[in-house]
Amino acid sequence: MIVRICAEKNKQLDNVALVKGVIAIVFNEQKTFAYGYGLKNQGGNNFGDYHIIGFKDNGSFNFSVGNFQPFDGFYDEYRLTAEKITKDFNEDDARKYFESYEENSLSFIKDKYVTDLYNPNLPSICSENEHLIFGFKEEFGSIYPDENGEFHDTKICLLKDIEGYEEKDNLLWYSLNECNEIMSEEEIEDSISIISNSMSGNIHFNR
Repeated sequence: MIVRICAEKNKQLDNVALVKGVIAIVFNEQKTFAYGYGLKNQGGNNFGDYHIIGFKDNGSFNFSVGNFQPFDGFYDEYRLTAEKITKDFNEDDARKYFESYEENSLSFIKDKYVTDLYNPNLPSICSENEHLIFGFKEEFGSIYPDENGEFHDTKICLLKDIEGYEEKDNLLWYSLNECNEIMSEEEIEDSISIISNSMSGNIHFNR
């Protein structure tokens, strides 16, 4: 598993940050294919969603990026993305990783690092100050944010989930590499740069 998060720390907020970009990649059991999710801020509250497919060829991974997030079921699009790097794309194999909700699956990672104010666990994590800023109110036994609030339409992550982040130019950069037996650190960073450059948006994961 490879995870990259870029978030903005807002001075008003104590426990959450505003998500600006995400790259998340998981590998199949054979370590021959990689499947990923990408997100990039494109100005304001506009974001681009991407799916990522990697294929191991001659000992190293090549990556291809396509539009649409990998949870929408556009398997024809996934095949077109994969065919840029391999003719051996297996739709059934990809479906397992795109649709799984098990721990450390793409869906699990996405929900962990990209959420919003309607996350039912959020009110219990937020400070009193954040409750006021988000305008949380209880309705019909559940707690909802103010629909007209400043942060209503933002994508957020919890600071506790990106502990160890690096701060630079008012942005928080979080990295997680759990694939050392699959790719070297140099190969990972080269691949992240290639993937990032293939995703339109204002955030670049280049180092």
